[in-house]
Amino acid sequence: MEWETLYARRMGRVEPSPIMALIRVLSQRPVINFASGLPDPAGFPVKALQEAAAEILAEDWRAGLQYGEAEGYRPLREWVAADLTARDVPTKAEQVLIVSGSQQGIDLVARAFLQSGDVVLTEEPSYLAALQVFASYEATARPVATDADGLDPDAAAAALKQSRVKLLYSMPNHQNPAGTTLATNRRVAVLRAAAAAGVPVLADEAYLHLRYDAGEPAPLAAADPEAPVLTVGTFSKTISPGLRVAWIAGPAPVIARLALLKQVTDLHANSFTQRMVHRYVAAGHLPAQVAHLRAAYREKRDAFLRALERQLTGRATWTRPAGGMFLLLRLPSGQSATGLLSKALDQGVAYVPGAAFFPAGGGEGTMRLNFVSPPLTDIDEGVARLARAIG
Repeated sequence: MEWETLYARRMGRVEPSPIMALIRVLSQRPVINFASGLPDPAGFPVKALQEAAAEILAEDWRAGLQYGEAEGYRPLREWVAADLTARDVPTKAEQVLIVSGSQQGIDLVARAFLQSGDVVLTEEPSYLAALQVFASYEATARPVATDADGLDPDAAAAALKQSRVKLLYSMPNHQNPAGTTLATNRRVAVLRAAAAAGVPVLADEAYLHLRYDAGEPAPLAAADPEAPVLTVGTFSKTISPGLRVAWIAGPAPVIARLALLKQVTDLHANSFTQRMVHRYVAAGHLPAQVAHLRAAYREKRDAFLRALERQLTGRATWTRPAGGMFLLLRLPSGQSATGLLSKALDQGVAYVPGAAFFPAGGGEGTMRLNFVSPPLTDIDEGVARLARAIG
């Protein structure tokens, strides 16, 4: 049987990602790996999670190993709502849906709002896996002018008035891949333009907590709690990605709709790991964990930037993220990051070519570099190898 002829038409937009395949291959090679999309496993709070798991199996095993509610474990939803409220985003538990990773959250929003031919506005560059989701629903990702301070409000307002725009997707804090943060003085303008156009904003706050410079970042929704914002957050970057526990927050009727879509997708998120995460955060461990990660990752970021300045000043430019896990490096004019990769691998260093993060094309001269995943002791040598490859 020719199975390919039977696939739904829209599945033609879902293609294997050469970048995802590259990342998997590079993880197995003996190179200094700046290509990873992973947090540093040395930061996982293993002991506390072991204790939480043991307590659940001793005290709450019937519920922890049983089916649960599509909306998620109620105490965890209440904790997320209280945390958002403390961050100036007034939220009730009914406005929170627990999902299996923020990627599922993005997918559920796209499934609820997008149809073939619709347009999603994004930053340029933007998160590759989100771009793949939008393509899977036959939507077109259209980039909005972006600089070191994030989305340009005037460009966003103009783009929001265009036909068939159904969603504005943004990573407002320490985005992937460039590490940029939407400036405080731009946030209200962007949200008001979205509200005036009747277009919901999907704010992906995956890296919200990973701030290394002064100031505590706020969720985008805090700039205007009345704006049409759906916020996706996750515990993957602060506790562990393998637990697959994340959340969506927004207006209660929208959350109810998304919960229905989740129910027909996978019934509910993992009952056991939801309880593990709740025990962890309810015990008050998260602030110390975040402080620990910030200190460790700040040291790595600073070492990475110093190494770039020593090795590549005048030969390349790069973003200077206030937080997150990534920066974007731009090669001298005419150089291709894709073409350079084999030479870099010969030097024993890996990165992700940036072109795939640019939804309208371009970006061939850019590369994404992960500064948190490699050991601190590998950063200087890794950047030196990269500099030799660039020439």
